[in-house]
Amino acid sequence: MGTPSSNVDSAALETELDQVINRSVGISMLLVSTADGRAIAHRSLNKLDPRRLSAMSNSFLTLGETLSRELGLSTADYVTMSTSQGSMVLVRVAADRPYTLAALGHADTSLAILLYAARDAAARIKQLL
Repeated sequence: MGTPSSNVDSAALETELDQVINRSVGISMLLVSTADGRAIAHRSLNKLDPRRLSAMSNSFLTLGETLSRELGLSTADYVTMSTSQGSMVLVRVAADRPYTLAALGHADTSLAILLYAARDAAARIKQLL
């Protein structure tokens, strides 16, 4: 993974991701990346490439934010993607610099539960970034 900002407590961030995965039964992946798409921390129950996912996740969230502005709406708080095999929520974490949190839910996890867990995790990890 990429090198996190010097002010990021990597151990505390990894611990927080572990806690979110352990208490949120429906989440199978969490990924924190910089606004330029570099992975700094992740947890996954599946074998995934965090570097590739970081770049794509950040681009998808940025596209959602850009679309929101073009529509004359306020800044997008999050974007979602839903499939028959699961859903993903991408949340901007506005710390000292912007980060992206990606949360992947199982097929049987409701989007509302996933969104709540992702927004809660973003608020918790914001303090660590």
